[in-house]
Amino acid sequence: MATRTTDTDVELDELDDDVTEEEGAAKAQEVTFGVRDLAEYLSKKTGKTIKPKDLRTLLRKMAREDKPRVNREVIPGNRSRYDWPNGLKDPEVQRVIKAVVGGELEAGKKEALDALKARKGKTKKEKVDEAVEELDDELEDELDADEDILSDEEV
Repeated sequence: MATRTTDTDVELDELDDDVTEEEGAAKAQEVTFGVRDLAEYLSKKTGKTIKPKDLRTLLRKMAREDKPRVNREVIPGNRSRYDWPNGLKDPEVQRVIKAVVGGELEAGKKEALDALKARKGKTKKEKVDEAVEELDDELEDELDADEDILSDEEV
């Protein structure tokens, strides 16, 4: 008996090929030494907990400088991973380590926190000023109305 191949068999074979291609692409994106590895190393070196998120923020800041210390294109939607194949020997990694040990990570956090406090403080102050101004306006309107009533009675 001869076996027949149907369209569904061909489609399934094509799907199997797609799966193997996707697995190959995922392996190509693996990082040899990335931000997480660097954060772990810095946490051990400094004795402080350094989160990869905070480290990525510092890396983007270093990449935006006039003379960038990190070679990275900082644009919205750039989700490519940081990867330094030479690990701790990479010159960029050495510059990042120097920046973190020099206190730039903490300084950046403090700067952001101060900016947030100033922004929140201004809005509260503005709200209070607006409320006081509204009350002053209402009081002036009431006084003007009282004066009008008194002047009408005198006539």
